[in-house]
Amino acid sequence: MNENEFAQYVELYNSGNYREVVNSYYHHNIRIDIYGVNFTRGASDTLQWLQNNHDGLVETMLVDDLWISANRRDVYVRVRERLVALETVKRLASGPLAPGQVRTTSFRAHYLVRDGKFVRITLDLPTDQSSRTDEPVSVPVAARDFRPREVVTPVIESDDYAFDDAQQWIIDSPQRSFRQ
Repeated sequence: MNENEFAQYVELYNSGNYREVVNSYYHHNIRIDIYGVNFTRGASDTLQWLQNNHDGLVETMLVDDLWISANRRDVYVRVRERLVALETVKRLASGPLAPGQVRTTSFRAHYLVRDGKFVRITLDLPTDQSSRTDEPVSVPVAARDFRPREVVTPVIESDDYAFDDAQQWIIDSPQRSFRQ
């Protein structure tokens, strides 16, 4: 594992495509330990855990410091995990989140590499409470819903529906009539 490969991993992880993350970067015997507790064992268990754990929130991993051993088997990082809750989330190791709440947690992680993939990921418990910050819920519901919406495009079968009349255009608020 080198710096560029790790940067590509972080980019894919942040995209939320956890199936591709597991297929591309996790060994079939992957194990994830968080704060001294084993959370997953094996690729299919890890994929299910990632998908379930991230349901209702958006996670962004920000790497502050990266060190890779000379044999490229050990990757050590200082990370900030930024979580934005889209709905109430109660299943997080760092505690529950309310809709719209943002939590940023700093921690150290060790990635052990075997056969070019991560075979073990260990996240260390933050040493103090200052490593975790919660932002108050102050964002309106529409602004915090980051899930993509379906785009609906009207179908216009002919030019009969096109108007070239300046009085048809709305240039003010819908409550006021254009012709006053």
